[in-house]
Amino acid sequence: MTILHRIVLIASALVITGAATAAQTGQPSPRDISGFWALSSDGKKVPPAKLLPRVTKAMLDLHARQDVHAIRWCNPIGLPLIMDSGAIDIRQGPTAIFMAPESSLVPRYVYLNRKHVSADIYDPSTSGDSVASWEGDTLVVDTIGFHPTHGVTSIPGGGFRTDKTHLVERYRLLQNGEVLSVQFTWTDPTVFSAPHTYEFRYRRLPATYEPVSTWPCDPYDHTRAEFLGDPAPFRAEKR
Repeated sequence: MTILHRIVLIASALVITGAATAAQTGQPSPRDISGFWALSSDGKKVPPAKLLPRVTKAMLDLHARQDVHAIRWCNPIGLPLIMDSGAIDIRQGPTAIFMAPESSLVPRYVYLNRKHVSADIYDPSTSGDSVASWEGDTLVVDTIGFHPTHGVTSIPGGGFRTDKTHLVERYRLLQNGEVLSVQFTWTDPTVFSAPHTYEFRYRRLPATYEPVSTWPCDPYDHTRAEFLGDPAPFRAEKR
């Protein structure tokens, strides 16, 4: 087990008082999304985004190049890619939900029963400020406070996040808790002409699942940089 996932377990122990319902009844609680979840290629339903006329192909291409650069230099990828990067370990407690993707060293925190931090004191980040509440058996997560350039900014289906982006996610357990449906809705008055909604469906992995070791990430690996298409710094250094 890697150091990262030991930290995950420790953090989980600090925030979780216990998911006793599932253990006692043998059935997953519809209000507990804890577990290991995997997203397969047939679990994505992503329509094309409706973009404003001001969003040109050149702008989209620029964000794509910046995304490659962020990945090459092992930057925190943030949302939305953190939700589409291999298996995710989700641990839910009474005040927070902890999400740790296998392929990212930086986890995501979703806070329950509190308001957003004031923009006057919150530093924008790659994953923003996420707060959540339950509507019946649906967990509604509201996220603002995105950094406009850090991390991977492109959004599935088209568009990209800015400092004005707003994301609402709706989490629901399906098929007796074996499937986790997440509906993402992005709005941004500078990017989208209409709210952009798509759905991912994750399958629950066995409780005995062991996360893979942390994926190596070497920004100075010339072969890797060439493969990603971001070799310019190497060439500049040779001059």
